[in-house]
Formats: sequence, structure tokens, C-alpha cells
Amino acid sequence: MRKIRDVLECIFTKELSVRETSRLLRVGRRTVTAYAERFKTAQLSWPLSIDIDDDQLEKALFPSTERQKKTDPPVHDFAAVHAALGQKGATLGILYQEWREGVPLKNQISYSQFCRRYNRFRKSLQVSMRQTAVFGEVAFVDYSGKTLAVTDPDSGELKKVQIFVGVLGGSNYTFCEATWTQTSRDWIGSHSRMFEFFGGVPRIVVPDNLKAGVTKADRFAPVINESYNAMCRYYGTYVFPARPREPRDKSKAEAGVLLAQRWILFSLRSRKFFSLNEMNQEIGALLEKLNRRSFQKLPGSRFTKWLEFEQPALMPLPAQRYEFADWGKVRAAQDYHVCVDRHFYSVPYHLKGHEFEYCLTAHSLDLLHRGKCIVTHTRSLEPDKATTLAEHQHPSHRAVLQWNEPQALAWATTEVGLNTATLLKTQLAKVRGYLLGYRITQAMKELFKSYGKTRLEEACTYAVKNNVTGTHALRNILSKNLDQLLKHDEPENPSDIAHQNIRGADYYSELLQSTNNKEIES
Repeated sequence: MRKIRDVLECIFTKELSVRETSRLLRVGRRTVTAYAERFKTAQLSWPLSIDIDDDQLEKALFPSTERQKKTDPPVHDFAAVHAALGQKGATLGILYQEWREGVPLKNQISYSQFCRRYNRFRKSLQVSMRQTAVFGEVAFVDYSGKTLAVTDPDSGELKKVQIFVGVLGGSNYTFCEATWTQTSRDWIGSHSRMFEFFGGVPRIVVPDNLKAGVTKADRFAPVINESYNAMCRYYGTYVFPARPREPRDKSKAEAGVLLAQRWILFSLRSRKFFSLNEMNQEIGALLEKLNRRSFQKLPGSRFTKWLEFEQPALMPLPAQRYEFADWGKVRAAQDYHVCVDRHFYSVPYHLKGHEFEYCLTAHSLDLLHRGKCIVTHTRSLEPDKATTLAEHQHPSHRAVLQWNEPQALAWATTEVGLNTATLLKTQLAKVRGYLLGYRITQAMKELFKSYGKTRLEEACTYAVKNNVTGTHALRNILSKNLDQLLKHDEPENPSDIAHQNIRGADYYSELLQSTNNKEIES
């Protein structure tokens, strides 16, 4: 659904034509036209309301009554035919028969027409497209193969740095800086500083196929790194990667890198730098000279061309610089937590097992499900720990974690009676931790539901008198109706019981006194 939003953005906000939108987003022109027509048919307003998520947009544009299976038109992949002809024994006649067997009769073409189209394709292989410079249209970016080094002031160790180069397509105005690595954080940070250096944002950025920019390189449908794509979306520009092993697609970047190596890196080859900032200050001074250097065969310089034509044509910069964010996908486990950067964050328990997109910044983590932000967590840097929101927990899990002894005793006192509270307090004193405490409290509540307030209180009264503390023993008393039997049979004063085998306290007092007298006499 994000492609649909990007198409609508190009058509209604950027006011691009169908052809331009198709070229920028790598979407067929018919598809772009269909999206626009469906949007108008659905009578939606642009920009879309923030309440419309991907599900609602899909239902509005593609009602169930309109969903029909479409058959793909025949594709004459002459690149594959050309590659197959390089194999031993392959002929155009055999390849034509194989192609014909997989295509419906109404879409077939004759063998002679097949050969003519292939020959036309073969002759076009050596043709290079001439790129027309349009001010404000495109910026080419790349890293230099040659590097510089920063010297550690304490150990004297040399650490290589990477050289980032960006060139505007219309004026050839060049940006250059040094970064520690080619990772996403440095790659995206260099883009933000490049846009500020240019004083605006071009409509298209053409990078190479490094991992920080392109997750999966492909000649026709490359997969853009989501963190890089989010940055470009923030600035309102689009990524158009160069084809693999086709340096002519970014020829101006190659030329900019060559100029940076000759006029900047070569000039600094003998300099010793002790910090990255010190190196970038020297690069900035040399870069100023490079941009103001006059063209050999054209009037003016890169700076004058940029100032007069390029800068007014660039899109304006946002009010704030883009904050770097790591984007990715993660799946919630059965405990309804996702693991991002070695820390576990909760999601609503009913979404366990679902896949989420995450946006991780220096201060927060946004978790999105089907294009809709489900929760925003404050980022935690504690590894292997968990951040759990109470509203995300299952009700039973929330009850366990929120259990505490004072609340349990207050329930026993108010709902049942003092003897029940006394017995529960005795039981809780024997265990440690909220898990066992919760289990004992729940066991008492189950007895309350099964036998009622009166019987539970009477059974607890007997248990307290006779030092019975186990939950199992209390359950036996109630299940076998011993509390009722003991209630009728037990005398009010146990000391009134007369039996020849009961000696009593007086007997043992006399016996103890006689024993002490014998010890004194001896």
C-alpha cells in the first residue's frame, strides 16, 4: 500500500505526469493511471486524512466486487533470449518454439516478426543514452575508492576514513566530506549535510548499490534500504539507483569522485590529521576552491551555475534536519514482545505472532502494523531487558504482575473475615516473590467462590485454632465438610473433657517438681 501512497503523492502533491511517476517509482504507467482513476472514483480527498490507514485505503480503492484476476500480457524478454543464444546448440527457432508454447494463441507473433524484434534489440545493446542535465532534478552520490587516515593522538594508530561525494546534475556543484564508515548512519548523515550544503533538495538521488542504500540490487526492481528510503521520503526526494555494473548511470558521480581525488585527496596526502573535524575543515576549504574554479570550455564555474540556476530549482529544505532512524521488520513472539537492538518491547497481546515495521531513533521506537503506528516506546539501552506497558498485557498476566500482599490481605478482611485474613497472612509469610503470593491468593479466592463467605471463614477459624496453614488441608476440610462436623462436635471448653488417659497440666507440673527435688538431694 505504500506504493499507492507514493503514486498519489507524485500525482497530486508533486504534480508529476503519469510517465514521470512511472519512471520514478518503477511502476507501470497503466498501474499509475489505474490508481489515479480508482482514487477519483472512491471520492477521497487529498491529502488523505491521518485516520485512513492501509486497510481503509485498500477497501476504498479496491472493493471486493471489483477484484478480478488479470492475465499478464505477453512479455518478450529478448535479454533472456540473447543470453540463451550464448549456450551451445541454441537457435532462434528453438527459442521461438519454447516461447510460443507458453503464450496464448491470440498473443502470439510470427517467427519472422520474432526475429526482427530480436535483431532490433541486439542492435540497441551498444547504444548509450545521453543524459540531459536538468537543474534541480538529480544528485549523484558515491564513495571514493581512495581514502585518507586520521591519526590517534595517544597511540599514533592510523584509522582510515571514507570519502563521500555528491554532485548536482545540472551545475556539477560538488559536495565532499569524510566519515568514519559507510554504514547507514554515516551514509544518511552525509546526505542530510549534502542537502544543506546544496541549499535545497533535488527531486531524485542516484546512489550506487552499496548495502546502506540498496538492500537488494536488481536491474529492474531494486529493493531500497528502508532506513535510506525513510530519509528520502522525509526530504521529499526519490531514490533511483544505478544499475549494477553500469557506471555510466552515475557518470557525474564518477567524475566528481575523480575530481575529489585529484584536487582534494591528493593535496592532503602528506597532511597528518588528529580528528575527523580537522580533516573536514581542510576538505571544505579545498572544496570551495574546486567549486569556484572556472570551467575550461564553458563560461562560469560550478558555483556560479549553482547560484544562478540550480539553487532556485531545488526543493526547499525541511525546518529541521532529519533524525537518523533504523528501519526494519520484526515479528512479535508468543510473549507479545519484539526484540530490537537487544532489548524487548511489548505490543498488544492480541498481535502476538504478527510482523511489525520498526523505526528506531536515538530516543524512541515506533512499531507499525500495516502502515499504522501501534505504539511508541522510549528507547532503552539496557541489553536483554524488557519494557512492558500494562495496557499491552493479557488481563491474567496483568493481575499476576500487579499483585501485592496488602491488597490481598485487604480483600480477605473485607470480603471474608479476620480469620481468613490471618490464615492468608500466615501462608504468605512462608513464601517469597509475587508469583507464589499470587497463586496462594488465587487459591483462597477459588475457595471463596466455591464455598462462600461463611463456610470459608469458619474453616479458617478452625485452621487458625489448630495451627493448620496449608491450602491443601484447608481445601480438604471444606470438601469433606469437616468444618461442619467439627462445628457440632467440638466442646466449648476442651479442659472439661474427662478421660483416664488425659493427665493434664497439673500432672506434669507435679512430675517436674519431684524430678527437680531428686536432683537437689543427689
